[in-house]
Amino acid sequence: MKYFYLLGCLLALGCAGAPPEVTSGYVDVAGASLYYEEAGQGPPLVMIHGGMLDRRMWDGQFEAFARSHRAIRYDVRAHGLSRADSVPFADHDDLLRLMDSLSVSQAVIMGLSMGGQIAIDFALTNPERVRALVLVGPGMSGWEFDSDEIARYLEEITAAVETEDFATIIEVFTRWLCDGPHREPEQVDSVVRRRVLDMLGGSGQRWEFMDLASRLDPPTVERLDEIRVPTLAVVGSIDMQDVRDIVDHIVEQIPGAQRVVIPDVAHMVNMERPEVFKDVVAEFLAELERR
Repeated sequence: MKYFYLLGCLLALGCAGAPPEVTSGYVDVAGASLYYEEAGQGPPLVMIHGGMLDRRMWDGQFEAFARSHRAIRYDVRAHGLSRADSVPFADHDDLLRLMDSLSVSQAVIMGLSMGGQIAIDFALTNPERVRALVLVGPGMSGWEFDSDEIARYLEEITAAVETEDFATIIEVFTRWLCDGPHREPEQVDSVVRRRVLDMLGGSGQRWEFMDLASRLDPPTVERLDEIRVPTLAVVGSIDMQDVRDIVDHIVEQIPGAQRVVIPDVAHMVNMERPEVFKDVVAEFLAELERR
């Protein structure tokens, strides 16, 4: 009997250490089909990637968070494996349809860059569906991007778009948003840089639909004080000034919002410092559960 008891304990420990099973599929929304993956059990956590990237940017955290949460990541419309038609849309409406299809009544919403903008817009349009926000170098509709850095970036990316040279477009994007305005490419982890370039290469369709995306009216930047959920804002210390200013604005306007600055990293915070980022978010989530 003692032998079987010890064997059962060992098997239980082995199962506890096994990666959570990942399931995947597609959810049909108006004019698109969204690819998603989910793993784990517990409070739902939805992870939204940055613009022109895809769900794989969360590879450094997805399995870890799935050990304590029902972790869900998806490819936003016209990114990664998700498909789209040329019709008007709103990314925050797509997120609502995804959550409805997966029977998620409320979730922590975590997003980086464009994903952060989607998370904020979703919190404003569907406040009852949001338990908390984790905003990582977020974008924001209505924000006046006016730094010298963003002006130089927009000049380069516009010139690349006008030539319709997609290889140049993704190189400019990577140089400004992965490397950041204060580093040379050789100063960035080459593996991270290759992964960013790989994801960018698979999301070119999004460029075709930019003008079809709707924005909130009044714009998000004027409405942050409506948000009443626990909010964590994370930003890299050497990200573009406009992004750091957006995080400052979030902390000033959302009651009780927390800010964490991760040193020596630009826009791709979770990819360049996966363990540091994971620990910061895990602490926030643990505190949320204690509440």
